[in-house]
Amino acid sequence: MPPPRATAAVLAAALTVTVGGCRGARARAEALRPSEVLIEVLPRSARVELDGRPLGAGGGAVASPIAADEHVLRVSAEGYEPEERVLPAGSLDGARIAAALRPRGFSSAGAIDYDDAPALAAAAEWLVAAGEARDAAEYAERAIAVDPAVAVAHRALGDARARAGEPAAAVAAWGEYLRRSPEAADAAAVERLMEGARRDVRAP
Repeated sequence: MPPPRATAAVLAAALTVTVGGCRGARARAEALRPSEVLIEVLPRSARVELDGRPLGAGGGAVASPIAADEHVLRVSAEGYEPEERVLPAGSLDGARIAAALRPRGFSSAGAIDYDDAPALAAAAEWLVAAGEARDAAEYAERAIAVDPAVAVAHRALGDARARAGEPAAAVAAWGEYLRRSPEAADAAAVERLMEGARRDVRAP
């Protein structure tokens, strides 16, 4: 069982910087005003700082910093390894910056890329086991947005929804997992979980 979340930490993650968007973020990036930059982070509650300027929780579309020789992104959230990232010099106008934080104690090798569905799904499974249902759901949802064919992301989302007391959403996610992976070794166990969750939905 993974250890509980640490009390304080900062981003440890893979970082993607693109102009014009990437995958599901393309529409959001294209909707940016010319003087904005899109910052996307996991977990969504993470606090973002760009060039020493606090941007609050979760990032989003923000005013671009003044062009400089380098830009520094810092993101902080409890339970994640500390790190900061140096971004390309010059203007960040119209750029998309995406970072997925690495949970403290998560044993998978390497950083987690915001657009790497299998790595995000693995982190979601770890976070569920650690009792972090909200963050697990966010990582699983991002994995599904990147590549819905990654079946374990649906399993992790179902587990997270069940932990959060959302049985109907859990049943839907588990059902998608079984649809995509009907021969999974844990299929029978997931079906039992679904039946228990259905009883919870039907209960007065």
